[in-house]
Amino acid sequence: MGRVERRSHATGLRWVSLVFVALGVTAVACGDDDDSAPVNTGSGGDAGAPSSSGGKGGGGSSSAGTSAAGTQTMVSGGAGGVGGMSGGEAGAGGTPIMTPAGELCTACGDVECKATMKACSDNPECSPWLTCVAACDTAACITSCDRTHENVARIYRGVYDCLCTSCADDCAPAKACNKKTCVDNNPLPVTDTAPATLAETGLYAFANDAAAGGAGGAGGADGAGGGSSVDLAMPIAIAGRVHKFEPKYPLWADGAVKDRYVYIPKCSTIDDTDMDHWNFPVGTRFWKTFTVEGKVVETRMLERFGTGAVQWVYAAYQWDVNSPTDPTLPKWTNDTAVVNANGTTHDIPGKAQCTQCHNTGLTEKILGFSAFQLSHDTSGNDLTIKRISDLGWLTTPAPDGFQVPGTPVQQAALGYMHGNCGGCHNNIANIPNGNPQILRLSVGQKTYATTDAVISTVGVVVQSGNAAIAGKSRIAAHDPTNSAILIRMKDRGTGLQMPPLGTVSTKLPDTDGGVKALTDWINSIP
Repeated sequence: MGRVERRSHATGLRWVSLVFVALGVTAVACGDDDDSAPVNTGSGGDAGAPSSSGGKGGGGSSSAGTSAAGTQTMVSGGAGGVGGMSGGEAGAGGTPIMTPAGELCTACGDVECKATMKACSDNPECSPWLTCVAACDTAACITSCDRTHENVARIYRGVYDCLCTSCADDCAPAKACNKKTCVDNNPLPVTDTAPATLAETGLYAFANDAAAGGAGGAGGADGAGGGSSVDLAMPIAIAGRVHKFEPKYPLWADGAVKDRYVYIPKCSTIDDTDMDHWNFPVGTRFWKTFTVEGKVVETRMLERFGTGAVQWVYAAYQWDVNSPTDPTLPKWTNDTAVVNANGTTHDIPGKAQCTQCHNTGLTEKILGFSAFQLSHDTSGNDLTIKRISDLGWLTTPAPDGFQVPGTPVQQAALGYMHGNCGGCHNNIANIPNGNPQILRLSVGQKTYATTDAVISTVGVVVQSGNAAIAGKSRIAAHDPTNSAILIRMKDRGTGLQMPPLGTVSTKLPDTDGGVKALTDWINSIP
């Protein structure tokens, strides 16, 4: 007797086809099913020989076959009867054991789509979906798995594509060929005009959303959320298709607490061919909510509505000071700046101020969602570069991320300048002209000494008529007092201060963060 065995990467389950050479019965290979072949139910065992103690009847034989529906079956023989003085009775014939449709499909995939299946089973986001599918016995069950694990649809579409091509017969019961094309039945609408209220931007789940704002599964599963309704789900919840994230080096804004969220259309990906400058798909939205002095004050939204470099909507929504927990009330400020919003020291920027920071030559416009900014450990279910790689958000996955070069002291300083200064001071904007100060990091610069942030600052004399910094080095080795970048970071209330926006208090900016990081770094430079 011989045995042919296949193991599923997804579940560790096995299905076995037994070959009985003496009977001339052969196993059915994946993809070679004969829909008309009868099921072999096995034969009964031989009767036991008579004896004084009684013989045991032989067990029924086992064989594999294929049902009319194309589903592989395994058949086990019945147990033999216990004999008496006249010999045991013959064993009963075998009983068909049905292999789940999902397991049959994925088992074929393990052979015919080995690399694709392994990539999914090794992926912590895709593996639960594969386990779910392999245990299914109906197409409806498999579709339910798709919906439950819809966030990884970008990955499992590729699995379906391979299964449909190489295992079409085995995967027919799963209707795999209907699932390889992504369909988003309910995306957030793309608009070139800011919605009138925050509730209309798609950040929150709506009462009529399936599963409080799910994003929709593959193969046309219904999505949820968004629209112009203000009938929000209670208690208020973030929409299921919106994801929270935290940049590794956040922009300083007078100590404001910020909550950041992103929505990437379900059937789209971020083009990271240029790892330093990500190209976000049309329909992308980002939100950032500011809480200042214990009061929620504003939520900003950026939305890409076209492929053009400047086709972004910039909108700010001011929360109602009398109803700080009701997101149906914040209204668009109509591109107008609001000073000391809601009785705090926080200023809500107008559109001109938004573009001053986000439209400085960087094609991506977004400052806190990038290769370096997401290269950190997760604090829960938030996004990191590893997770968005596992979810299939990037055209070129980078699960290992990118680290700022140098010692921990050097990393802290260069990372801070990357996040707080690099939006304007980069190799595209070239500020100031003629002698650019490049503080945005590049993944291609692997050593501390070769970074633009070091080359363009340490020992480089400022070209300025301002007496406070004239003749000083941008970074003076071991001399924080005469380092122009640090001087400008400490200044407040004058044209000298940096950053020029988002920090208006009279206290020192980020004293225990950026100021300390740069001071420690400067003192470490020989």
